Formats: sequence, structure tokens, C-alpha cells
Amino acid sequence: MGTDSLLLFRQSVVKFYKNYETIILMMAKFIIVTISLTTINTAIGVSVSANNLWVTMGIASIGAVVQPSTIVCVLMGIVVFQLLNISLILGAVVAIICILSYVMYIRLFPQETILIMLTALLIPTGAVYIVPIVAPLFFGIGGIGAIMFGCMFFYTFDQFHFLMSNKISELSIDTIELVAMTIAENTLFNTEMLATITVLSIVYAVVFVIKIQSIDYSSYIAVGIGGVINVLGFLISHILLDVNINIGMTILFTLLSVGIGCIFVFMSIVLDYNRAEMVQFEDECNYYYVKVVPKIEVNAKQATTQKVYGGQLDDQHESL
Repeated sequence: MGTDSLLLFRQSVVKFYKNYETIILMMAKFIIVTISLTTINTAIGVSVSANNLWVTMGIASIGAVVQPSTIVCVLMGIVVFQLLNISLILGAVVAIICILSYVMYIRLFPQETILIMLTALLIPTGAVYIVPIVAPLFFGIGGIGAIMFGCMFFYTFDQFHFLMSNKISELSIDTIELVAMTIAENTLFNTEMLATITVLSIVYAVVFVIKIQSIDYSSYIAVGIGGVINVLGFLISHILLDVNINIGMTILFTLLSVGIGCIFVFMSIVLDYNRAEMVQFEDECNYYYVKVVPKIEVNAKQATTQKVYGGQLDDQHESL
């Protein structure tokens, strides 16, 4: 596929997205909420009403039209509601965690909240590296907090099967100690979780900082360097901290994340750095240095190809 054909394909995809942006985003949120509810019901699954297919579809439909912060709050409420049916102590502890996450993060960064769900859902699949490599291209630095809370929620939920296998329905000091110590040991004192948060947060910060620099191809460079740091970070964690990580799968999913990131960058904007200029001007208070980089646009009606006798290509007229 030639350069012009690739650019025309990009423009057609971008045009399709802009025409149906609302519908596409609603479908994406519907799918994310459905998967989240299914995961919650699989991990807990004690409430008949919450496990009902129509209830799940109804909640997912509502989630498709509300803000990400509202979606997360609804999901946290469902988790607490189901856990209270198992144990008042477990439900209360998780409720405290959810309230703290809302006060400390969700209400402050409502748009980045969607990254909490993506992080928690992608950790068990091994594709969580997509979040710190791709998300900084579209979200602010506050996305680091979403990664932290997403990891914390995953490792907390991961202990539900163990806790529910014990007698935690009784209101006793032993039950409180069991629940509190189990969650603390697998979150605050969990080397694997802390290493994952550290590496993913560093990758996110590096990608974000490089992306906002005024250098040519900064977004592509950011994605590439982020991928390298991701692999090195988890490799160091595996060697020094003995974190249980499959290095081969880490490299594979990192390469996949870098590829997805490059595709998103290309689909977002294409710039002609060969025609970049530095513009200088001033007003009464300041002197400005502005870098101007033209966008590359291809008009399908103006891109024509002439043929000479014999079928050989003579020249191609492009309109950029």
C-alpha cells in the first residue's frame, strides 16, 4: 500500500469515527461495563439479582450513556452490595476502600477514571501494558492514579475466593483480623503489586512527558521508549525482587502495545515535519517562539495517476 493510499485509508477511518463517534464511544463503554459486571459476578456471584442477565444488560446500557466516574461508582456499589450479603465485615472494609478511592481520585479526575476499569480488567490477561503506553497519548498525568487504584482493586478482588472459603460471616475480632490482614498482605505488602504499580506508573509518566515535547515524532518516540522501559522495568523486578513474571509474554504484549500505540498516533494526526517552521512574534508583554508543523491531508479527487503507452507509470500528481 502506497503512502497516498495509506493516508486516504486513514482519512476514511477518521471520517467514519467522527460521523459515528457518539455511537462508537457508547458501544465501547457498554462492552467495558458488561465485561466488568461479568468479572465481578464471577469473583463474587452471590446476589441472584445482580447475576441476572437482564440486570447486567440494563446496568451496562446505563453505563453507556453516563460519565466514566459514574460507571465506576455504580460498579463499586454493586461490589459492596454483593459482599455485604456474604460478610458485613468484608463489605465494610471494601466500602471504606471504595470511599477513599472516590474522595482521593475519582472526583478529582473523572475522565481518567475509565483507566481504573481497564487496568483491573487487563492485568489478568497480561495486556495491561497497553494502558501506560497508549493512555498518556490521550489522558493527562492524572492517569497514574488510575493505574494505582486499578491495580489495588484487582489484587483486592483476587482475594475474595480465599476469604469466602473461610467463615467470615461471623462478627468477631478474628474475622476482622482475617479480612484486614489478608487484604493488607495482598495489597500494601504485596511485592508483585507494588512492582507492577511502580513500573506502569514510570512508563506512563515517561510516555506523557516525551509526548508533550516539541520534537519531531515525539508521540512515536514516547511510545517506543515507553515500551523499552516497560520491558526493562519488569525484567529488573523479576531479577531483583523475584516477582513472578513471564518475560516472554511481557515482551510480546509490550510489542503489541507499542504497535497499537503507533496506530493510535497515526490515526490521531499526521504531520509534515519537513515543512515545519519556527514563527516568532511579540505583544506588549511577551515574545513568542511557536513551532508550526503542517498537517498532511490527501484529497482523493486531486490525486491522479497518468499512464503512458505500454502501461508504464509516467508520473503521479499528489496534492498534500
